Amino acid sequence: MNFKNYKIDEFICDLASDLSSPGGGSVAALVTALASALNSMVYSFTIDKKTFESLNSEQKEKMIKLSEESKVLIQEALVYMDKDRDAFTSLMDCYKLPKETDDDKKIRGEKILENTIVSMNVPLELAEKAIKFYENIEFAIKYGNKNLASDGVVAAILLHSSIEAAVVNVKVNYFSIKNKESVSFILDRCKELLNESLERKSKIVESFEG
Repeated sequence: MNFKNYKIDEFICDLASDLSSPGGGSVAALVTALASALNSMVYSFTIDKKTFESLNSEQKEKMIKLSEESKVLIQEALVYMDKDRDAFTSLMDCYKLPKETDDDKKIRGEKILENTIVSMNVPLELAEKAIKFYENIEFAIKYGNKNLASDGVVAAILLHSSIEAAVVNVKVNYFSIKNKESVSFILDRCKELLNESLERKSKIVESFEG
């Protein structure tokens, strides 16, 4: 069953159990969805309301566009919850492959590497999508209903947490790869994502606190 069809208590109970999934990667995706949903709420309380009517036509058009993008990211992030689980499950299955002969070991090693890279790329893709969403949050806080500015700030805090969590899941797979030449750029990109996210999140929080 897809995670988006879980009830909240069911998901949390499974998360707290000794089941192999959900895990940290799926939680990172869920937090991305929560950040986007919270930001979408700001738009819901703004569009076609008094605050919205005070905006110029260009700002109104952009808000409607960004509101739709918020909804899209919610759905994309929910899909990544399943992508992470599926990638992890496939990787664990590779470790169960036979290793009796040299050929077995070769095939097993190749499959493990292949699926480790997939498991690494899923949270990296999530982080790349999430980092682009800061512009959306910044716009919502600036032009949205001021009574919900705090919700926009919380969305930024959640977004940063989701990026941090995604990067951890990238790294845990990266460190398990023996020959890192083909993926050596990954750690640098992770550092860039974390630095940019922290800076943008901090500016949003500091602006709110005055």
